[in-house]
Amino acid sequence: MIQSSTSGRVAALETRVVASFPVCREHVALEFVADHFPPSTPGQFLQVQCAGCASGSPSSARWSQGPAPARSAADQPFLRRPFSIADRWTDAAGGVHLAVISRTVGRGTAWLESLRPGDTLNVTGPLGRGFRIPEQDVPLVLIGGGVGIPPMLYLARRLHELGRREVCIIFGATTRDLLPVALRSEPPRDGGAAPCVVLPGRAEFLAMVTSDDGSVGMRGVVTDALAAWHSRRGGASAEVRGQVFACGPEGMLKAVAALTRRLGLACQVCIERTMGCGLGTCLSCVVRRRDPGRPSGWSWALACSDGPVFDRDELLDYDLPSTA
Repeated sequence: MIQSSTSGRVAALETRVVASFPVCREHVALEFVADHFPPSTPGQFLQVQCAGCASGSPSSARWSQGPAPARSAADQPFLRRPFSIADRWTDAAGGVHLAVISRTVGRGTAWLESLRPGDTLNVTGPLGRGFRIPEQDVPLVLIGGGVGIPPMLYLARRLHELGRREVCIIFGATTRDLLPVALRSEPPRDGGAAPCVVLPGRAEFLAMVTSDDGSVGMRGVVTDALAAWHSRRGGASAEVRGQVFACGPEGMLKAVAALTRRLGLACQVCIERTMGCGLGTCLSCVVRRRDPGRPSGWSWALACSDGPVFDRDELLDYDLPSTA
């Protein structure tokens, strides 16, 4: 057991895969169980070891000058892969079930897709700083775009467990068969909200779905849906304007940051960065954070340990004017 500077206890342990199934054309859901796992919050992530993707014995090549020696086809990546926790629950026997949603983009994620129930998976976590849920029962909007949807599923479970009622889910995808969630019913196409998305823990929050091509839900992007949600509410006092939680591609997050700033909504964003270690050691996931104590007004922060969840106004490069 090691200590994280932001999230308390962290464990590296072997888990047992209990389910693996496709959730859309390019995404696979993995559920695995451990005898124990430290407390976690939505927005935190796991570092998953793609053990088994390496084959053959270690080899070396002499390189004195000229072009680099060719790597053999058997050479495989060995770094762990970061995944947001998509769900967490405890069974009657005390086993802790965790879930991630993986998009197959290379050898490591292809190996994850090949796992079957009974296989072993080594994970490290929970890592990073998760979402901070306001104590006041204000309206909450959960926005997930594409691969940014998984942490919103876990957050939906947590909010349901806390008894929060005024919660709206907004999920966006390029097209229908790239939406990595199951639907209970056809999402409204007119910008309305309905309990149309299957959420963990039997949560039944209203949801809006957008797609770039209009093949599912509202044609448009998640900021269109957020603007529609705000318009339906007809404005609100400063005390109950609500808060937005968002995760997805950086362009989407910057657009959400700009719109929430204009609408007077608080906003937390869960950002994505390439991570080598996930523990704050390799310094590969830097982001510029406001720092009034520096002459420049900013300093470097690490997405893996200072984040991946940041308040919108912490991030220097998210200070963009709204075009909505």
